[in-house]
Amino acid sequence: MPRLSVPLSTLEIFAEAGRNQSFRKAAESLSLSTSAVSQAVRKLEERLSCKLFDRTGNTVKLNACGARLLQEVEVGIEHMRLGLASVVATAATPLTIRSPPGLATLLIPVIQRLLDSGVSDVRLVSDEVQDFTSRNDFDISIFYGPQAGQNSDTESLGVDVFAPVCRPDLASRLSTAESLESVPLLVNETATVTWDDWLQSNGVPSHREKRLYFNRATHVISALLDGMGVALESLRLLSPYLQRGDLVRCPLGESTNLQRNLTFLYVTKDPARSEAVEKAAQLIRELCSTNEDGILKAVESP
Repeated sequence: MPRLSVPLSTLEIFAEAGRNQSFRKAAESLSLSTSAVSQAVRKLEERLSCKLFDRTGNTVKLNACGARLLQEVEVGIEHMRLGLASVVATAATPLTIRSPPGLATLLIPVIQRLLDSGVSDVRLVSDEVQDFTSRNDFDISIFYGPQAGQNSDTESLGVDVFAPVCRPDLASRLSTAESLESVPLLVNETATVTWDDWLQSNGVPSHREKRLYFNRATHVISALLDGMGVALESLRLLSPYLQRGDLVRCPLGESTNLQRNLTFLYVTKDPARSEAVEKAAQLIRELCSTNEDGILKAVESP
């Protein structure tokens, strides 16, 4: 296809003059002088060897040739406007990741690596609501809970293993499941797996121990690190603290841990977002997935 012999700026001036049927109004709209609009239109007519306006005194009116050209030029301008808008929108819209609050801290290394790799805008939304119908409002969503894996377009991030965990100095006081009666149990009121589930699975009565209640996993972790008691939490969430030795699994003899498939990843199918989104999704798979013991694959179990 040969190159366009007419500058795009000239076509823009012509389109504005044609829509307004006035060189003066076109000039005001484009912040030009009336003579500049008139000269641009005249040069266009010379290049095309075709009159586009009928001129009577100080008034102008599109003729049949001009009306036909205006129709096609407006279509072209609209296509270019939409194309530019889509590119700008894609570039300006942050990469959005939604996660339950308890898992949001695991995404900080993911975001750091994205920034290091050149992804400039990332938005992390920490949301308690597990509404799968709103998944298209985000590029990536992490769903957590018993219902999370029921959707065919999600993928598992590995098993969640729930085990009693405490600070190392507190662990020295524990040797059996029954010895939990001597320390406070830290309870996450929003947890899917509860202390009663674990105690029942291990044949331990659940009415003799002291309990401290929290409504956020982050609060439970703070209490754990302060040595306030023992918590039953997913080892996925506690893996960084276990790796550093800040926390340890309680030495409770032959006690049984609980396993659940609760954590799933959804990735948008929007092709316009594919490059940055797939980069983020792969990092989440690498840094947030667990092995068969419930420990993050990215860290080693102590």
